[in-house]
Amino acid sequence: MGQLTIRAEKADAERAYQVSAGKRRRLAGKKWFSAVILHFLFHGLHVLDRKDERVHGEIEEWEEGFAWGIGMGEDAPALYMKKTKQGLLRLSGRETTPEDMDLMIRFKSVDAAFQVMSGQVGVAASYARHGFVLKGDIARAMSVVRCMDLAEAYLFPRIISRRILKEVPEKRMGLLHTYLAAIGHMVVR
Repeated sequence: MGQLTIRAEKADAERAYQVSAGKRRRLAGKKWFSAVILHFLFHGLHVLDRKDERVHGEIEEWEEGFAWGIGMGEDAPALYMKKTKQGLLRLSGRETTPEDMDLMIRFKSVDAAFQVMSGQVGVAASYARHGFVLKGDIARAMSVVRCMDLAEAYLFPRIISRRILKEVPEKRMGLLHTYLAAIGHMVVR
């Protein structure tokens, strides 16, 4: 049997990949929302490294220079971080690629990422649903996920935290105090 070749005319190919304006707006909105959450996640982790001994203990275990990221593909928001002597350092997305990371959590779609970022699904449930691909050491990933779970507990209201976390950890400071500290860290940077 011969090789089957499918040829698409340029016009047919363009029509096959057309996306409605509404869907493009929803996708852009999900990307924007996810970028905001990733921004708060970085600053929240930075604050929690100083204020919560559980997060600090996890981060202390990482060797200096350990780089990890969380993202959702090409032309979509991502967060890249590196542990330094001074604490967590956010790496530029323009200068950093997922291949540079020691550990990379890459969501398979913007929708899968949005479900986690908006508190509809926890990281563990997303993993169980095959919502992301993990590159790197799974033991190290568990440490990162524990930090993310603690950050989610602090950054999301309790009603959301109860739904997405198996067990809501005890907070060392309130939601408002956490947000004010994270915003203070944003302003200082």
